[in-house]
Amino acid sequence: MAIPSDAAHADAALKWINYILQPKVHAAITNEVFYPNGNLASKPYIKPELAANPQIFPRETELATMYPELPLPADVLRLRNRLWQKFKTGY
Repeated sequence: MAIPSDAAHADAALKWINYILQPKVHAAITNEVFYPNGNLASKPYIKPELAANPQIFPRETELATMYPELPLPADVLRLRNRLWQKFKTGY
């Protein structure tokens, strides 16, 4: 989450972020939407069946086989952007 530098209600946005990042609140969101979060302090509050689900929280052995997506070459990025613009504009 981020707060734009010219946000009209920056104090309220900061309070919202601080609220969402509370471990129990973050866990409640995970319990509702079945999507993991990076807040390690929330783990004890996540439903045990979700915390044990490797589709939501991959095991160390599965994480070891994963790798980050590498950046695309410039020509591929240009093509993707051009196709996306055509799609959005209908041309």
